[in-house]
Amino acid sequence: MHKRLHSIFAVAASVAATMLAVACSTDDYAIDKGSSEVTPVEPSRPLTLDVEPITVPGTEVTFDMILVRRGSFVMGGADADAPEHLVTLTKDFYIGRTEVTQSLYQAVMDANPSSFNYDGSYPVENVSFEDANTFCQKLSRLTGYHFTLPTEAQWEYAAYGGSHGSHTRYSGGDNISQVGWYVGNAPIYQVYNTETMRYDTIRHTMAVAQKQHNLLGLYDMMGNVREWCADAWGPLSADDATDPLCTNGGERVYRGGSCNDSAQYCRAAHREAITPASKGFSIGFRLAINME
Repeated sequence: MHKRLHSIFAVAASVAATMLAVACSTDDYAIDKGSSEVTPVEPSRPLTLDVEPITVPGTEVTFDMILVRRGSFVMGGADADAPEHLVTLTKDFYIGRTEVTQSLYQAVMDANPSSFNYDGSYPVENVSFEDANTFCQKLSRLTGYHFTLPTEAQWEYAAYGGSHGSHTRYSGGDNISQVGWYVGNAPIYQVYNTETMRYDTIRHTMAVAQKQHNLLGLYDMMGNVREWCADAWGPLSADDATDPLCTNGGERVYRGGSCNDSAQYCRAAHREAITPASKGFSIGFRLAINME
């Protein structure tokens, strides 16, 4: 596993150097909807379509959730520094067509923590794992749908295109420049480093859905911002697994690489982890809905 911290902005916690052994569970990832003055509403209708547009109540902000049919795929391999093994997902789920945008985050949280806040179509960033889960909880209360972060297995399965997908190097093909914003093609941004007293050159995010989508119609699974997953960090097993989810451990998995990562860190199977309080301009997330 490669654990790196590229952000030159403030990061709440450093990357741990030791791999954590954690217990894994096949239970559904269940958010705590919490106690709130906002009473959870009933969903306006069941989710049945392959593409479900959802509007944040009281706003004009709409986003698409894409249906991913249950199935099996080969997870892991050299890209993940883990053995290949067969994973079966027994339930359909929905996943966001794009990373959560700044306009969507603003509509739900009435705040925008992003460093690159050019307009609402850019992915929200500078959010911790805890921030992302709080967003899911509030959106769940507002809409009645059970929003979560995708599990690591759900994320990788969707990146390959689901049950009819292909095991390409990146989500949507083998050419990273066609499917994602990474260090080789993202726009340059310069920021002054007070320690070295010179300007550092970094890359910044881009508006979502500008690159080629994958077989499911998902954009930016590779690059742009790293995407939090529900799982705690743990070594992948060589054994077959059904609905895997690691639930115990200090660090949390993120996937997909970012605009400041090289191509090797943006591969569909590549996995890394940092502490859940970590933030940075290269860390965002994507939504999921688990079907009951």
